Amino acid sequence: MKESSILVIIRAIDPDNAPYIIQDSEIVRHFQRAAEYLKNGNRKLASFCFRGAKEKVAQFGEHYLTPASIQVGDGVTVNLWSDRYAATVIKVTKSTVTVRRDKATLNPDFKPEWIPGGFAAHCTNQDEQTYTYQPDENGTEYTFHWSRKYQRYGQPGNLSLSKGRHEFYDYNF
Repeated sequence: MKESSILVIIRAIDPDNAPYIIQDSEIVRHFQRAAEYLKNGNRKLASFCFRGAKEKVAQFGEHYLTPASIQVGDGVTVNLWSDRYAATVIKVTKSTVTVRRDKATLNPDFKPEWIPGGFAAHCTNQDEQTYTYQPDENGTEYTFHWSRKYQRYGQPGNLSLSKGRHEFYDYNF
């Protein structure tokens, strides 16, 4: 299946994010696999792959930030290395997004469980952390540039941005 044909289908489902979706090699592979199955006479598998590809296209905007989908007021996550900060989008331009860190309050019922190991100990339940979030007018501000190469805000080795608020503290780092 040619990329131009795939792009027509993507534009019909999500025209705003089409330039970003066509860069997603997994989605493109699903369309190409469907075309191969159809070419080999396996309509059932072709239909299955085609439906799956269209479903991934339809859900793309729910899972990924793009210049077409990000808006002031959106909840986002600033990804450090192993820690993550919850933040709110406060400014959007054509190629940048500025966010302000939210006040994240750890659920007081969370108690880290430690076992000996590593440098001193290992937290076995750190994935069970839950937080409540509030805007913080005095929170740290971060500005992210859209990377065409990596199709995201930020770059490998630096801070990056993802959709939704997901505070996380890595007790094991």
